[in-house]
Amino acid sequence: MGCSKSAPKESGQWNWPEQMHIAAPGRSGLAKYVSWASVLEADTGMAVRVIPETNHGISMGLVKSGKMLLSSGSKSILSHIIEGLEDQATDENGGFQPRIVWIHDLANSGFFVRSDSEIQTIYDITVGTKFSVWNMRESTLNPYRSLLAWIQVDESSIEWINAGSFESAMRAVSEGRADVAFGFPASPLMNELAAAPHGLRLLDLNSDQDPAGAKRWQSISPLYSFGLIESGIDEARQHWGSVGYIFNITSENTDEELIYHLAQWLDEHFEDYEDNYGTNRYMSLHHLMEALKTTFVPVHPGLIRYLEDLGLWTDAHRIRQEENLRLLKRYEIAYSEAKLLAKDKNIEVNPLNDEWLSFWQSYKVVQKIPKLGQHPSLTERADPVYPE
Repeated sequence: MGCSKSAPKESGQWNWPEQMHIAAPGRSGLAKYVSWASVLEADTGMAVRVIPETNHGISMGLVKSGKMLLSSGSKSILSHIIEGLEDQATDENGGFQPRIVWIHDLANSGFFVRSDSEIQTIYDITVGTKFSVWNMRESTLNPYRSLLAWIQVDESSIEWINAGSFESAMRAVSEGRADVAFGFPASPLMNELAAAPHGLRLLDLNSDQDPAGAKRWQSISPLYSFGLIESGIDEARQHWGSVGYIFNITSENTDEELIYHLAQWLDEHFEDYEDNYGTNRYMSLHHLMEALKTTFVPVHPGLIRYLEDLGLWTDAHRIRQEENLRLLKRYEIAYSEAKLLAKDKNIEVNPLNDEWLSFWQSYKVVQKIPKLGQHPSLTERADPVYPE
């Protein structure tokens, strides 16, 4: 978006900085950020620059380095960078200390079949069912393996089809070359496939009806929680899928006053930008407080101050904050230690180096550092799931 040349306006006793930089990841990230950043720019006089970056890991790395103030982070993206998984196991990224500024969006996902499929529920998946995936990486396979744990079907009985990309994986189902694929109801591709002659249908992941099955899922993938889908294609709405909030994230080193006033602005001006983009309705204070009940991501001190002023930051929030900080600090320290030990052994710290990935994974096992996971509620901690 264009940069304003006017001087920053005063907001009470607060002077906004001259510029603010935001990294917008994903295909729709730029439009969503501009929908409210343009209002912020007009109201404050700041030059708000929204820079597109298709790679979520790179955009979060720019936040970590301080080159960008904000970017959006889902639980899976953040866990990958904090835990140093796969392509995020770089010399720069692992052990990142993100801090929540505000809500960015609400994301949904689930398993889709063609509308004429004989698979009516997840429990119809059986020997020979064809799973379509976009690659064979662990992070891609995790939801599929978690589903198999839920329904207690052995992985070896499934036929795996490596389609090469998300789009190809979904098209394999639409065209009848595969039975089931994991997808995102709000993805633009889903509108096209839902309108195709054979359409799509979502398989419900109803954790209320089968809590034991959902718990088996979470023993493999603790990041997931389940609920009714409220956005995306009609074939998914009001069906059960995975649900999860996406946050506006900054680094732990960002100025507290700036985040306090940004949080205040996002709250007090919500009605000014709510209708500017389809999912901005999730950027409310209500959704923020809902998200803070279950997240493993610590809250920035500036946002904590704002919530304290509103009387919304409770002892339960303080305890959860301390728990989350302790675990993320363990990752930060462990990743630094593992890198030093690896370099002493002449192991290159590079996500393309299998020796390094194996070394880091073994280090987490020895140190007994649990995987990051969503908490069931504000007062109930997630059961620890340890790497193997």
